[in-house]
Amino acid sequence: MAIRAWRNSKGQHARNASGTPVNAVAPLMAPARMSIQATERLLIDTAQRIARQPAGWIVLVLHLSHMPAARPHHRRIARAILQDVAQRQDGKVFSVRNGDLVLLCRETTGLRSQQSGLEPQLLPATLERLLRIDSPDPVRLTSAWRADADPERLVSYATARLADGGAAAPAEEDPVCPTASIDLLANLAADPTSHDLMQRQTAVLLLTGRPRPGDAADGGALRPLFTELGYSIATIEARAGTDGLATADPYLFRHLATRLDQHLLGALATALGGHGPLDALRQRHGVPPLHLNLTLPTLLSDGFACLAAATQAAGVGLGAEIAYSEACGDPGGFARARAVLAESNVTLTLDGVSYLSLTLSQPWALGADLVKFDWSARLQGLGGEERLHLDAALARIGTHRLVLHQADSEAALRWGLGVGIRRFQGRHVDAMLAASRIVSCPKSDECTLRQCVERASAVALGGRAACRNHALLDSAAP
Repeated sequence: MAIRAWRNSKGQHARNASGTPVNAVAPLMAPARMSIQATERLLIDTAQRIARQPAGWIVLVLHLSHMPAARPHHRRIARAILQDVAQRQDGKVFSVRNGDLVLLCRETTGLRSQQSGLEPQLLPATLERLLRIDSPDPVRLTSAWRADADPERLVSYATARLADGGAAAPAEEDPVCPTASIDLLANLAADPTSHDLMQRQTAVLLLTGRPRPGDAADGGALRPLFTELGYSIATIEARAGTDGLATADPYLFRHLATRLDQHLLGALATALGGHGPLDALRQRHGVPPLHLNLTLPTLLSDGFACLAAATQAAGVGLGAEIAYSEACGDPGGFARARAVLAESNVTLTLDGVSYLSLTLSQPWALGADLVKFDWSARLQGLGGEERLHLDAALARIGTHRLVLHQADSEAALRWGLGVGIRRFQGRHVDAMLAASRIVSCPKSDECTLRQCVERASAVALGGRAACRNHALLDSAAP
C-alpha cells in the first residue's frame, strides 16, 4: 500500500500554511538522492573554481571504474595514497559514484619537494605498479594533467559523473563471511547425495606431432595427464545463496577447504572399486590418474593414508595438489606431507603459482613433481627485464614439470607453446577434448560441444546420464 501523506495525532492529514497536504515521503527521499549526488556536485563546484584560476593546480583521476573486477582493498589502498598527497599539497580527494578517485592538489614547489612522501608527479607510475596484477592494461587507469593546460577538462569530467546513473560510491570494506556461512557450505557438501556439487577437469600433454595410426591409445595430439576432482565452490555458494563470501577471508576459506576435503575423502572411500567417476582405482580401465586438491591437514590425516595405500596396492596413479601459498605458510607441515606422498608414490603438484610468485620466490626449491603456473593475459605483454626474469624462473623449474593452468583461451596455449610448455589445463583444453571425442564417437550425432564439455566435468549421475559413451567420456580423449 502506497504512503501518500503523514497523518497527525488526530488522524488528519498534516497541511502547510496554504492548506496543502504535506507529503512526508518526499522530504525523506530527497536528502537521500541529494546525498548520492553530493560528491559530484561538490566536484563540479570545485572544478569551476579551479577553471577560473587554474595556475598551480594538478588533477589526477584514478579510473577504478575501468577495472573489470575492482575490489574494496584497491580503493582503500589507492585512497590512502592519494589522501596522503592531498594533505601535504593543500588538496582534496573525491570518491565518485562510479568508483573513480579524483585528486586535486597544488603543484609541488621547491620547498615542498624537499618534504618526505610521494610527490604528485610520481603517482601515476606508482598506482599502475600497484594495480598491474589485477588490471590487464594498468596504464589506462590514470589520467593526470595540469589544470592550466586544460581548464575545462575537469569540469567536463565532473559533469559527466553527475549524469551517471547508479547509487552511492562502492563500499571500501571487504565483504565479511560469517562463520555460520562456512557451516552452511560445509553441511551442503556433507550430504551423501551432493555429488552434483563436485566437478572434474582433465589436464593434457600436447604432443609435438600426431602419433602413427597404431598409436591411437596415446590420444592423438592430446594425451590426458590427469583428472582433477573436487568440490565446486561456485556451485556450493550458488545453492547456499552466499555468492563470493566463501573466498572473502582466506583463513575461513582454508578452514572450509579442510572440511570439504574430509567429505571428499569419505565419498572416495565409499566409491572405491565401484568403477564410477569417484573411483580412484579406475586408471586400470584406461582413464587418467586422479588428482585431488587438498590441504596439508588432510594430506596428513588417516583418511588420506587409507586412500593412498589402496591406490598404491592396486598399482594405479594418484596425485595431490597443494596450494603454493599454504606450502609457504607452513613449511614444516609441507615437508611432512611431501614425505608422506613420496612414501606412498603419490604425485605432488604445487597449485596456484602466479607470475609474481614465480619471479619473487623459488617454487622449484620445494621439490614438486609438477608446478601449476596460472595463465594471465599480462604474460603476453612482458618484455625486457621482466621477460628475462620469467624465462629464467621457467628454466629453473623445467618446462617438463610445468602445467599452464587456467588455459581458457587459444592465446594461452599459443603463449605456453612459445615458451616450451606442453602441459595445459583449462576451459579451452576442455573444449579441445570434447571436440576430439565428438569426432571419434559413433554415438555423438545428437551431442553438442557444450554438452560434451559439461558431461565430462560432471560427477553426479544426472549430469552424465545423457551421454551414451561413458567409457570415452571418462577416458577424456579417444
